[in-house]
Amino acid sequence: MVRWFSLCLAISLLSFGLAVKGAEDKPLKVGVVDLNRALNDSDAGKRSKKILLHSRDQKESELKTKEESLKKLAEEVRENIMLTEAARAGKEKEVRERRAVLRKELRGAQVDLQNQERKMTESIFTQLRTVIALISKEENFDIVVEQNAARSILYTRHPLIDITDKTIERYNDISK
Repeated sequence: MVRWFSLCLAISLLSFGLAVKGAEDKPLKVGVVDLNRALNDSDAGKRSKKILLHSRDQKESELKTKEESLKKLAEEVRENIMLTEAARAGKEKEVRERRAVLRKELRGAQVDLQNQERKMTESIFTQLRTVIALISKEENFDIVVEQNAARSILYTRHPLIDITDKTIERYNDISK
C-alpha cells in the first residue's frame, strides 16, 4: 500500500514537473536513490546491523541454554521410573509450563528485535532524507525518487541520475 502510494506520488510529481518544466524548455533534473542500499552501505547502517546481530546472538544463546535445560528435565522425567504417578504428572506439568514460557520468551525476543530494528531504521531513514534534500537543493534536482519507484517509470526523456553513492558518502561524513 505504501509502495503504491509512493509510486503514484512519484508519477504525479514527475508529471507535474514535466508540465511546469515544459513551459520553460529546460530539461527536468531527476535523481534516483536506492534507500535500501544507502541504509545497508552507510556506516550507521552497518553499525546498526552489528548491534542487531549481537542482540540476536545474545538472546539466541540465552534461549538455547533454557531450551537445553528444559530438554534435560523432560528427558529425566521420561527416564525416571521411580517417580510416582502424581510426581510424574507434576513434573510433566512443569515441563509443559516451562515450554510455554520459553515460547513466550522467544516471541517476545522476536518482537523486541523487530522493534529495535524498526527504530534504528527509521532514525537512519530520517537522516538520509535530510541528506538527500541537501544534495537535491545543492545540485538543483527537480525531483528525487526512490529506486523502486523509478523502476516503475517505463520511459522518460530526462535522464535519471543515481545519487545513492553521494548520499551514502555525505551521510557518512555528517554522521561521524
